[in-house]
Amino acid sequence: MINKKQVCRHFGKMSKSYDNYAVVQKEMASSLQLLARETGTFHRILEIGCGTGFFTKLLAELYPHSHIIATDISPGMLSTAKNNLSAFTNISYQLEDGENLQLSGPFDLIISNAAFQWFHDYHQAFRQFYNYLRPGGYLLYATLGSNTFCELHTSFTAARQSLDIQLPVHHGPAFISMNILADIGQQLGFDSKHYEEFHKEYFPTVKDFLTSVKKIGANNASHSNTMIINRSLMFSMMDYYEQHFKLNGQIYATYHIIYGCEQRPSADC
Repeated sequence: MINKKQVCRHFGKMSKSYDNYAVVQKEMASSLQLLARETGTFHRILEIGCGTGFFTKLLAELYPHSHIIATDISPGMLSTAKNNLSAFTNISYQLEDGENLQLSGPFDLIISNAAFQWFHDYHQAFRQFYNYLRPGGYLLYATLGSNTFCELHTSFTAARQSLDIQLPVHHGPAFISMNILADIGQQLGFDSKHYEEFHKEYFPTVKDFLTSVKKIGANNASHSNTMIINRSLMFSMMDYYEQHFKLNGQIYATYHIIYGCEQRPSADC
C-alpha cells in the first residue's frame, strides 16, 4: 500500500529539483495536453496533483479563458507551482488529497498527469471524480502502469533468489494495470477509452537510475518498502541489472504509461 505521508514528504523535499529529473513525466504531460485539445474545450477545470506546475502551465496556455483549480497533496509542491505560474491569472490553488476532495464542484474536466499512481483506492477515487463531473464532463489522465520499472523488480527477485532470501518483499513502487483501470471506469458508468505506451530511459549506471527516482521524490513510497535493504541484496541486484538490462553501455528502465479518457454520460433529455 502507498504511504501517502512518505509521498508528501518526499515530493515536498524534492520540489525544487523535480523538473530537472522528470523527463518522462514531461513527455506524459505533452501527450496529455494533446489528448485534452482533441477532446474539447472546458470552462471549469480541476487538476489533481499539479506538482511544480509544469502541466498546469500547459493547461493554462491551452485554455486561457478557463478557470483552473490546481491541487496537490504536498504544500511544498503547491508553493513551487504558485511561484512558477505567478503570471497566470486563470489559476487558483488548493491543498487537497486527490482521493478525498474537499472542494465545490461540478467540473467540466478533471485532469491529472503522473499522480494517480500514488492512490490507495482507485475505485473510490474514480467514483468521487464521477460525482464531481457535470453530465458530459471528462476525466483525463496519464499514470504509470504495472510494468513500470520491470527491470528493477526482476533484478531484485533474482538477487533474493541468489542470496536465498525468502521474504516476499516487492521492491519499488507497484502500479496498476490498464485492464483494471478500464474495468473500474466501466463499472462506475464512464464511457472509457484507454491506451498505453512503453518508454525506456537510459542511465550510465543502476545507481544513476535510482538517484533519478529519488530526485523526483518517488522513492520508498509504499509501506512494503520501509524495510532496510541490506548491502548484499543491493549489490546483487545491481550486478544482475547491469548484466541483463544494458544496451550500448547504458542500463535502461521501462516506464509503462497509461492514458485514460473517461466521460460521464450526458443527462437524459
